[in-house]
Amino acid sequence: MREIDVSVVTFHPDLALLHQLFSSLAESVSPAVRLNVLVHDNSADAAAAARIQALPELQAGGAFAFVEVQHSATNLGFGRGHNANAARGRAPWLLVVNQDCVLEPGALEALLAAVDRDSDGQCAAWEMRQIPYEHPKEYDPITLEPPWVSGAASLFRRVAYDEAGGFDPRFFLYAEDVDLSWRLRALGWKLRYVPRAGVVHQTYKGAHEVKPQQVFGGVFGSLSIRLRFGGVARMAQGLAMLFAEILAPNSFPGRRWGLVKTGFRFLYHAPHFAFTRVKPTRTFRPKFVGWGFEMHRDGAFLEFRSVRDGNAPPRPKVSILIRTLNRPAMLREALASCANQTYPNLEVVVVEDGGGNAGEAVAAEFAERLDVKYQATRRRVGRGRAGNTAMGAATGEWLNFLDDDDVFFADHVEVLVDTVTRTGLAGAYSLAWETHTEFSGNGNDAYDELMHVTRHKQPFDRLTLWHHNYLPIQAVMFSKRLFEKYGGFAEDMDQLEDWNLWTRYTLENDFAMVEKTTSKYRVPAGARAAAQRQALLDDAYSDALRRQEALLITLSPRDISKMADTFVRSQAVMMVTRNDLRRFVGGNRALSWVARWRAPVGRFLRRRRIL
Repeated sequence: MREIDVSVVTFHPDLALLHQLFSSLAESVSPAVRLNVLVHDNSADAAAAARIQALPELQAGGAFAFVEVQHSATNLGFGRGHNANAARGRAPWLLVVNQDCVLEPGALEALLAAVDRDSDGQCAAWEMRQIPYEHPKEYDPITLEPPWVSGAASLFRRVAYDEAGGFDPRFFLYAEDVDLSWRLRALGWKLRYVPRAGVVHQTYKGAHEVKPQQVFGGVFGSLSIRLRFGGVARMAQGLAMLFAEILAPNSFPGRRWGLVKTGFRFLYHAPHFAFTRVKPTRTFRPKFVGWGFEMHRDGAFLEFRSVRDGNAPPRPKVSILIRTLNRPAMLREALASCANQTYPNLEVVVVEDGGGNAGEAVAAEFAERLDVKYQATRRRVGRGRAGNTAMGAATGEWLNFLDDDDVFFADHVEVLVDTVTRTGLAGAYSLAWETHTEFSGNGNDAYDELMHVTRHKQPFDRLTLWHHNYLPIQAVMFSKRLFEKYGGFAEDMDQLEDWNLWTRYTLENDFAMVEKTTSKYRVPAGARAAAQRQALLDDAYSDALRRQEALLITLSPRDISKMADTFVRSQAVMMVTRNDLRRFVGGNRALSWVARWRAPVGRFLRRRRIL
């Protein structure tokens, strides 16, 4: 029996939505799971707590083992509300969930299955995936470790939560979850993202919505976290950014004055964060990117559908094709990223060029988590033939290559399947991070990822594709019909064979681009290794171009005009007139101040012979 305290903090809640939340939780109750519901209501109206208590799911004799609703005379905020609930609970697990969330069917079971896999007791919190908009923060596609877990829907180990002291009460709303997560990591605890445990979170009315409370709370949180975890230098950097934000044009009424008040609020609380400084450790180093706390993947507002919406999308079989060559450590990571996929109807075909027991043993490790087929060529046949062997062995309707040194984020297959089924096209591709990687040790089992770059962000265009390849091989999902009709790789090519393949597959078929980062491919970070890699590509380029010239395509004048128009638009350079520049500078206080004082300051410095 696993006992869980469910903590919900409410503020003038939508009772219909709250009813859905408790109904979704009640669905998860089983003989193996006991749920205690603890509600802290921050509403100004004391009668709100009574209305919450009257919800049918919270009545005695219902699905929950224990229910308690508490009202606060003042609005304590998000973190203090959850701390109050935690103080009343006694279960070894604490599920923190927003009032505007609804669990997907089977979400709690998936969450608890992840807890069972982390049997070493080193993990402090497990974060659920948010729908319709997944949080775009970076996480490790292999271990599923995120830099922090969201307070919208996360399960905490009670001993870890108590050791860290819970949420810091100085955060009223926003960033308190980052602060708690980083304190947990500094104490040596790990965090986990569970993408198969979904929760519908109605946090935005629509894509790209700007919420003033989120802006002000985020700025206060970023400044406070910078001071606590980064010190004075990071705080000063944040204050400089705040000054620039205040001078920028208003994006909503009251923004500028609200930022000024946020700055003074931070200065008032700054001593608290300075005296509770948390220093980096061997396993935890804070990462600041602008106002955020990590790199963000593109595609924050790509919408995912809830299972509860009905009309379940088609789930055709997808085959992931992995070519490998005696690199068991890299192969293990590629397979782990496949095992973490949210898409269920999946097979993985591993073809080892040259054979060997290492790859076969690694594939066998994933037999319980994946439908894995392993095949060895027994002698070196090259990348092209290995790829063709994999395509021939695949039984899926859709194919997607994954070289053994590349990895998928957990939503990669789901995103691309949704795109090809929705558009009806023969292929689709997403954005990918080019990851500059420094390898050390033997067998490429030790490495350091130094930088992520989105190298290609090119909408589908044949003319551009005929000139150069902008489709990283692992980023593309395509119909197996293309392989059956046009054949596979040119087996005498050992570089740019994928460019030749995409060119042939798209002569008569369009591909769709999805503007979301769903994979990573590694390139050498060292100058010498990068130069050697580029030299091989340069040598292969002229040969690839000759093969392009041999291809034939039938186009109408209208098709040619459309292609030319698309190409010109994608390559066009935006012209900015002097009047455009003046209007831009005049609309920005910081730039207009610089422009106004640049000439007199320059004259003064020249007179003093400083310039």
